Amino acid sequence: MEVMIKTHKNLEVRKPEVLVKKTRYKLGTLAIKFLNTIIANLKKDDGIDEKYILKVKDFKELTRQKTKRIYELIEEALKELLENPLKIPLNEEETDILMCNWVSSARYNEGQISFRIDPELRPILLQVKEKFLKYRLENILQLKSNYVIRIYEFLKDIYNMYSSYGHKIAEEKIKVDELREMLEIPKSYRYPDIKRQILEKAQKELAEHTDIIFDFQEIKTGRKVTHLKFVIQENPKKNEDYLFNQEIQNLKSIKHFVAYLRKNYSGNLKFFGYKTIDNVGYWVGLNNKGLVYGLDNNGNKKDFNAIESQRIYDTWYQIAKIDPNYYLVLEKQEDFKDVFNADPEFRMSINSTIRYLQDEGKLK
Repeated sequence: MEVMIKTHKNLEVRKPEVLVKKTRYKLGTLAIKFLNTIIANLKKDDGIDEKYILKVKDFKELTRQKTKRIYELIEEALKELLENPLKIPLNEEETDILMCNWVSSARYNEGQISFRIDPELRPILLQVKEKFLKYRLENILQLKSNYVIRIYEFLKDIYNMYSSYGHKIAEEKIKVDELREMLEIPKSYRYPDIKRQILEKAQKELAEHTDIIFDFQEIKTGRKVTHLKFVIQENPKKNEDYLFNQEIQNLKSIKHFVAYLRKNYSGNLKFFGYKTIDNVGYWVGLNNKGLVYGLDNNGNKKDFNAIESQRIYDTWYQIAKIDPNYYLVLEKQEDFKDVFNADPEFRMSINSTIRYLQDEGKLK
């Protein structure tokens, strides 16, 4: 059978702890993002010889690649997955080691890539009953370094464990040599290089793009830094961004949502969304009476009936509940059309959210 890979930022990555803390592998940044997108799509009922298909255009949009060399870059990433075996300890003593590739084969064909997971690896990837790392794919999509992605996963795993016991701050001490080995850092990197080029960059990027932040303390043996103590907590900036959920008064129910739209968008000639009806796309707003109307790109107006209006409300209510970027537009009472056309990141966020809701069957 064939499975089409979904590419949206709301996918949930689940990795067995053994892959996060004990498995040794060396992959580039794009290869790791490619790999984690695959992992987020795996399902237990997939066949052992399942073929997965990824559209290059979708992956380019997901990872915000602006280069025209995207096919070349994906080919390099696939080559890494095929040629850089990983070493997985299968017991606590690490006397039983599995060496395998991430994918067993890959093929290009008309703008898409098909591949198969190594059959020895697949059962391990699905061993997430007990200890596993869980995070939203979007947390790593804008990270610029493979080391930073690995550090995020390592620290996120620690934070998840502490938070499961109700702790808001997590602490972990690790030997510098263990960190070096875990991340496959070259021996040519001295500790000052690790601090400047990896740890400090990770601090900045995680604070800017992910749901956690961290600090670290150096512990010396004599004059040499031999251990690091990481202090990890929830990213307050992200926490503020993602407060747009059911607890917000305007999103408690679709009734509250519609009331908010009518209060702020009725009769002001601003649009709050977009909807396709009978293969015609309309920017949708509210007239002076609070009724839904639409304008197509040629300026033709359409008044929507009660059923069509309810579907429009439902679509944008579902989006507002999970996409803070959209809710911010509503909160500022901006024109959706203007923001959508002017801001490529907003456009990408909306399109990704819509794909996710469609994949989950939440849009009518």
